[in-house]
Amino acid sequence: MGKAVYLGKLRLWWCDHCNLPLLDPVCSLCGKKARKVQMTPPGEVRIGFEGDLKILNDAIEKQFGCRLSRNLVLFNRVPHFDRMDEVIINGWVVGNLRYDLQKKDFFISLRMMGAEFLNSCATRGIVVADSGAVDPILHGKNLMVPGVLEVSNNITAGDEIIVRDTAGMAIATGIAKMSTEDMKTAQRGMAVKIRHSGHVEFPQKDEKKIEDVITANENHLKKIENTGANFIRELSKTYDLPVAVSFSGGKDSLVTLLLAIKSGVEFNTFFLDTGIEFSETVNYVTEVEEKYHLKIDKISAGNAFWKNLEFFGPPGRDYRWCCKVTKLGPTTRYIIEKYPSGLLTLIGQRRYESEGRMHKGNLWKNDWVPNQLSASPIQNWTSLEVWLYTLWKNAPVNPWYRRGLTRIGCYLCPSSDLADFKIERYHSNRISKWLEFLNVFAKNNKIDEKWTESSWRWKNPPRWAGGFKVHREPLKLKFEGERWKTVKFNRKIEKEKISNMLFMLPPGTWKWDKNLEILRKFETEATSLIIRAVECVGCGICVGRCPTMALSLDENGKVRVNEEKCMHCLECLGKCPAEEFQ
Repeated sequence: MGKAVYLGKLRLWWCDHCNLPLLDPVCSLCGKKARKVQMTPPGEVRIGFEGDLKILNDAIEKQFGCRLSRNLVLFNRVPHFDRMDEVIINGWVVGNLRYDLQKKDFFISLRMMGAEFLNSCATRGIVVADSGAVDPILHGKNLMVPGVLEVSNNITAGDEIIVRDTAGMAIATGIAKMSTEDMKTAQRGMAVKIRHSGHVEFPQKDEKKIEDVITANENHLKKIENTGANFIRELSKTYDLPVAVSFSGGKDSLVTLLLAIKSGVEFNTFFLDTGIEFSETVNYVTEVEEKYHLKIDKISAGNAFWKNLEFFGPPGRDYRWCCKVTKLGPTTRYIIEKYPSGLLTLIGQRRYESEGRMHKGNLWKNDWVPNQLSASPIQNWTSLEVWLYTLWKNAPVNPWYRRGLTRIGCYLCPSSDLADFKIERYHSNRISKWLEFLNVFAKNNKIDEKWTESSWRWKNPPRWAGGFKVHREPLKLKFEGERWKTVKFNRKIEKEKISNMLFMLPPGTWKWDKNLEILRKFETEATSLIIRAVECVGCGICVGRCPTMALSLDENGKVRVNEEKCMHCLECLGKCPAEEFQ
C-alpha cells in the first residue's frame, strides 16, 4: 500500500444532527458544529454514482450475502497498488473497497463500523467465537480453532470475516486462515487473523438525499464559485491575451467551463480529440456545447497515436510519449493558427490530483506548448467540491463517471488502474481490442505474456507489476575528432533530411563531404537536430517555437526547415518527443 500523501488540508466534516457531509466545519442548516471525518490523505472524496454503488454492493453480496439499500455513499480514493477507496457512510469509514490484482475483482475489507453496520444482514463470512475467546479477541489476539463455536458455509482461506460473540454482536473483523471445513474439523491452528476488534455502535440514521447535501453546502458553493469567477476576471484584466477553456469532457474541465461562463469574460472553448477517446466523451462534448449554447472548437489528433505506436512502442506511466503526440502537438498547432500572439488557457487542474500539480500552482507555462499561459481557477478545490458544484448547477455528467470511473481520459491510458479496465470491459469492447494488440506485440517481441497483464503500463515496471521491460533501439551518435568532430551513426540515415535540419546551426559550423563533421562547440545542438531529423513524429511542437515561421510539417507529417526564413536562432530547440523518449 502507498504512503499517505498530503496535498492540502483535509476538508470533510459531518453534521451528526442532520446526517449530512459538509465542506465547512459548521452546519448551515442547524448551526451546530460538525465532526471532522477521519480519513486518509489526500482526501479526494467523491459522490458514489450508480456504478460505484454497484461495485460496492456486488462485493458486499459476494462476501457477506447482503446488499445496501442506501444511495448516499461517499468514496475516498487512497494510495494503493491499484484502486482502493475508503467507503464513508453516515460520516464513518466502514471499510476499504479495493481491486485485488490476483483475483481481478473488487473486495471490501471491513472496519469495526462496517462490521457493525452489516452484522444484522450478513449471511456469509461469519464466524462465531465461544465466550472464552471473546476477551482475548477484544484485546487484539487472533481467533484460534478451539475458540470457534460456529462458522458459515463456503468460507475459504483468505476470505474477509466478521467475528460475532454468542449474543450475535460483531466483535472483530479479520482474514480467514482456514476453510469452513477445516475450522470445523481441525484440532489446532489459527482460524481467523484479527484485523480490527472492539465494541462499536454504528449510528443508524435516516438517509438523506443528494439534494439535502447540496442545500447544506450551498453557501460554501456560492463562495468558491465567486472566488473562481473573480480569479478569471482578474486574469483577463492582467494579461492582454485572448481567453479559452480547454474542455476535456471530464468533471474538472466542466467546472472550469461553468466558472468561465459565470465570470462573464469573453472566451472560446476547445476540445482535443486524441483519436483514442471514449465515444461517449465525444458525444458528451456535443451535449455540453448544445446545453450552454457554445461553439467548441474540435481539434483532432487523427491517427497520431496509432501512427507512432510502432515507433515508440506501447506508452507507459513513465513513458508518456502519447500525451506529447496526441495532445500537446495538436494544441500547439491550434494555438499557432488561431492565436498567433498567444493564449490564456483555463484548465481544470487541482492540487489534490498529484504532487506535481500541487507544486505547479494556479498559473504556469508549459515547456511543451509555446505561446500558452495556463491557469486553473479550481486549483484548491477538492473532488467533493467539484461534484457538489456540478450537481448544484444541474450540469450534465459524462456517463463514464456514472459507470464507476473516477477519471476520464483516453480509453487505453497507461495511467489507468487495472480496475478501470475491468469497468471499461463491462461496458465496451474497445479496451479488449487494445489488450489483444498487446498480446500480439508481446509475441512478436518475444516478451513474457505476463507483461500484458500489468507491466505494459511502464517502460521500467515496478517489481510488483511483473518487472518485464520493453526496449526500443534508439538512434545513437558517436563523435570522433578534436575541433572538427566526425559523426558516426548506428543505423542508415537520410542525408537530405539531416542536412535540412542542420541548416539551423550557424553557418560554417558543419560540413558534409564524405562524412558529416560538426564543430565541437555545437555538438550538443547538432545531436538534438539530427535526432529530430531522423525520428520526427510530426507533433508540430517545435513549429510553434519558431519566431519566423521557418518550420512546418511536410506531406509526410515530418518537420522541415524553410531555409529562406531560418535565422539560425535555435529557439526551436525546446523539448521534443523524439528526443525526450529516446
